[in-house]
Amino acid sequence: MNKSLIVSIVVAAAATANAEPKPNKAIEQKAVDALESMGTFLRNQQSFEVKSTIETDYDLDNGQTVRLAKQGDLHVRRPDHLRMDSTSERKERQFFYDGKSFVMYAPKMGYFTRVDAPPTILELADDLETRYGIELPLVDLFRWGTPDSPTDELTSATYVGPATIDGVATDQYAFRQKGVDWQLWIERGDKPVPRKLLLTTTDDPSRPQHSVEMSWTLDAKQPDSTFTFNPPRNAAQIGITELAPQNVSQR
Repeated sequence: MNKSLIVSIVVAAAATANAEPKPNKAIEQKAVDALESMGTFLRNQQSFEVKSTIETDYDLDNGQTVRLAKQGDLHVRRPDHLRMDSTSERKERQFFYDGKSFVMYAPKMGYFTRVDAPPTILELADDLETRYGIELPLVDLFRWGTPDSPTDELTSATYVGPATIDGVATDQYAFRQKGVDWQLWIERGDKPVPRKLLLTTTDDPSRPQHSVEMSWTLDAKQPDSTFTFNPPRNAAQIGITELAPQNVSQR
């Protein structure tokens, strides 16, 4: 190989190495910025209430997919108070967190369980999933905009356009990442809260969906009693089983 050809190869290789990476055209920066702005806004909200309608697809034994609905009423007072009331035709659940303990109560059954809890809502969410396999209701509200919800996992991010959700002007965005397509409707203006979330599981042949519509009350006044569980006279406390060590290591 002659000397001039070698020089040309070296120069070309150096130019390639120093070139800036090409942007991913599937990622619209406007969509990523909206997601991050919403996350920042949510983290700055110290006290709020969210009423939600939640619909989730389930597969029956015969292979048919059915959609079941429930109503949620979430109360939050950062950093260490949370309450969630979840009600459907089939069951009711109540969750109480006061910064020291976490209680899960089934009113129709009359059973409750109480465990010691870490000092923040986000730590509580991680602890419940790791130790007990329990997902805190509407947990994404506490993870958006944190390292637990990285935007670098997105393979696609698109601004869809304006949309109205329950009379509220929003902007609709569509995102993709491994195993799930999801859409998000964010309220326009100076209060960019999520008004609707739609998840579609893409690695399941039936492509089940999970949707949440939300209405918000910001700066809600919430006394300590909102987050305190006082067991009814006929309620019985039961234990809760931790995940086996091998399952914990896989999470």
